[in-house]
Amino acid sequence: MTRALVIGGAGFIGTAACKELMRRGVETIAAGRTERPYGTFTSYVAFDRTDEAQLKRALETTEPDVVLDLACWEPSEVEAVIRNFKGERYVFVSAGIVYPDLDGRPAREDDFVPLDGDPPAEIDYQQGKRWCETLLMGSALQWTVVRPPAVFGPADRTLRIAAYIQRVADGGPLLVPEETYERQLGLAWNKDIGYACALACDVRKDARGKAYNAGFEGVSLRDLVEGIARALGVEARVHQVPFKELSEDSCPYASAPERPGGYVIDRARTELGFEPSALEDALAETLAWYRVARPSHPGYANRAAELELSGAGAG
Repeated sequence: MTRALVIGGAGFIGTAACKELMRRGVETIAAGRTERPYGTFTSYVAFDRTDEAQLKRALETTEPDVVLDLACWEPSEVEAVIRNFKGERYVFVSAGIVYPDLDGRPAREDDFVPLDGDPPAEIDYQQGKRWCETLLMGSALQWTVVRPPAVFGPADRTLRIAAYIQRVADGGPLLVPEETYERQLGLAWNKDIGYACALACDVRKDARGKAYNAGFEGVSLRDLVEGIARALGVEARVHQVPFKELSEDSCPYASAPERPGGYVIDRARTELGFEPSALEDALAETLAWYRVARPSHPGYANRAAELELSGAGAG
């Protein structure tokens, strides 16, 4: 039986990945910095991965065949894995933001451009993911990369999906980018990304040294907004404005015109057997959570200003 150590296994995507791994008969051990979270449904170990000695001890204790890493964007942490992991496969969960600007063309895995030189001392999330992938490509580790786009689902701590649900539900216009409103959007359901991660962990698949996009196919921001409206039983009202006039708080999934227009998932479909779920299924589960939890996206506090910009403000 394959044994997998899932770093970040109690998190948003990690929980879905652990469930899918266990469904496939993989002995699954979740890992994180804190003590065992309430409700964790699998074996769990706590360690601080920024302490290489703790990482090494955790790997020696659990002896995983596969490490699925959902909680890394610091190059030094990938370097520690390279030095200490001796198993069959390291699956690194990256992000679609690693791609360069493609002027609206959907990103393929080979569009990724490795970086030159050495990682700087200070780094942001985007550059961190790029450096992590670059270091893996130059190592002898048996690695596989999964590149999800923006991910939504129940209990998403970013609350980006709530930003859309709230605005559609209140009946007022939703500000959207006129340049990219109907262009393919980089978006995924957390359950689908957990599924993709589990597929990448299957050591019987020849996924070594390869990267895979995973997410919805052909879904636009318009599809998302109209899907939410159908599920709520209301009309979707939108107000298109130039992308440069939008704030991230008002439309957090908005894509700049120069960025990739979605992601090609042919490689994951052909080589891993990945197939995305229907958008309607993802929205149904997410809306069920929303109706109970009633979360509010922080940017909704500026709703009055958005309505004023759209010409729908109270007056």
